Amino acid sequence: MENGWHSVNYPDLPVSGARAEVLAAMTDHQVVVVVGDTGSGKTTQLPKMALEYLRTLGAKKALKVGCTQPRRIAAASVAKRVSEEMGVKLGEEVGYQVRFDDVSGKNTGLKFMTDGILLAETHGDASLANYGVIIIDEAHERSLNIDFLLGYLKRLVSKRPEVL
Repeated sequence: MENGWHSVNYPDLPVSGARAEVLAAMTDHQVVVVVGDTGSGKTTQLPKMALEYLRTLGAKKALKVGCTQPRRIAAASVAKRVSEEMGVKLGEEVGYQVRFDDVSGKNTGLKFMTDGILLAETHGDASLANYGVIIIDEAHERSLNIDFLLGYLKRLVSKRPEVL
């Protein structure tokens, strides 16, 4: 283990087979849009790849991957599954936050949350300085929260060119 980072296993899913391509896209582009079939592993594997990407940057400050889910149950269940796949305790390297329930800590590198939680975080930290990668999962499920977050992030990337 290096800096709280465990090696990551990628189950045999279609997105896992595109790992090198996804990591290259993250390296070369500030905004990456991934489209794939249901069940291809986007929700569980891409956040792990984003965390791997951040850990390879060797930044002085450990930045987090924030991954939104439109529903509370999804945020909690995906965090549980990813923590199991990574072999880490839920709430440590991998955590989640939904309304009235925060299962994350100071060492959480991969945080799943509802869209509303990320919006609330913008009130206390407009630059979202703790995050190096932000993933808006299920962005096609249009809602006011998702639309607002996409507009907010569009402005944020011009102010923070290092954020993905």
